[in-house]
Amino acid sequence: MAKILLVDDDETLLRVVADYLRSRGHRVETCADPEAAAARAEALGADLAIVDYEMPRLKGTDLLTELRRRPATGGLPVAFLSGAEALLLAAQVPPDPKVRFLKKPADFDELDRAVLALLGPEAGTP
Repeated sequence: MAKILLVDDDETLLRVVADYLRSRGHRVETCADPEAAAARAEALGADLAIVDYEMPRLKGTDLLTELRRRPATGGLPVAFLSGAEALLLAAQVPPDPKVRFLKKPADFDELDRAVLALLGPEAGTP
């Protein structure tokens, strides 16, 4: 199973999504501070980051830029969660096969499909 870093300023969402991903067998670390998220992803050796798009102090695109800048996280797959329309967000991020956009509230079937698409069957669910 995958090591996933979940980044969101909403503590309830962090808890609910983390509990779900753990129930699917993943190791999940949460981070409510987007400015600390890149270092946390590096320290965790994350296989995937699931990131809120709109956060105080740092947008998801800024976090993606920081992740891409670091050698240890430069190729890290990222799934953005947002209440905004996915097509609008996708237009703000350069095309990248390792990036997906998911709508809040999290649809767990869609989340499972994104994890599978980004990480392959070896990170599948039990």
